Amino acid sequence: MAKDRRILLINPNATEYVTERMAVAVREELGDGWYVEEMTNEGAPSIITDDAGLELATNLMVEAFDKGRDPLDGVIVAAFGDPALQELRAKLPVPVVGIAESGMLEAAEYGNFAIVTPTPNLFDPINGLAERYGVRDKLSVQLTTKTDAYVLMSQPEALVETLRGMIDEVVARGDVNAVVIGGGPLADAAKTLAASNPPCPIVGPVPAAARRIRNMIESA
Repeated sequence: MAKDRRILLINPNATEYVTERMAVAVREELGDGWYVEEMTNEGAPSIITDDAGLELATNLMVEAFDKGRDPLDGVIVAAFGDPALQELRAKLPVPVVGIAESGMLEAAEYGNFAIVTPTPNLFDPINGLAERYGVRDKLSVQLTTKTDAYVLMSQPEALVETLRGMIDEVVARGDVNAVVIGGGPLADAAKTLAASNPPCPIVGPVPAAARRIRNMIESA
């Protein structure tokens, strides 16, 4: 049984409310015996939607640890582009996981999977991550929303319904066994969708990251 384990959840974007909601998701998954500290990446975009945002977020996160930020017993990088994941792994003496990495690896356990996401400009970087994590052959399709991400994320009910329609669309292909909800700010939407009798398993990448880092720490 885990005792006094301390996790640092980093939101690579600059929206504190998103940090709080993702931390709630991690706490719900980890349960008692775990402490989750929150870090919001001040100076980064409010939502990371492109390569420039990923680069800025990465530089700021690395800088924070260069200044002496405590990684505690493990770190969750909670943006779907996994900014700074490799850099922090090379720098820190504790387990570091990304939510895209965790979500894709968990979804791949079901077979072929799809990613639905509100960030069309991250299409290529996300495909690149799937290649890096060894699951590109299982990624059947990546579907992105047509509505501006900032607008859609400000409308929680519309966001859920948009994602639900996208899930139905990818499942209709016939080659999808699970769907990853591609975005840290979508943690609440992913939870709602997973609990609403979906047509296939819905993987919320934030709780997937919590499960993965718990396994890594407990098996160390």
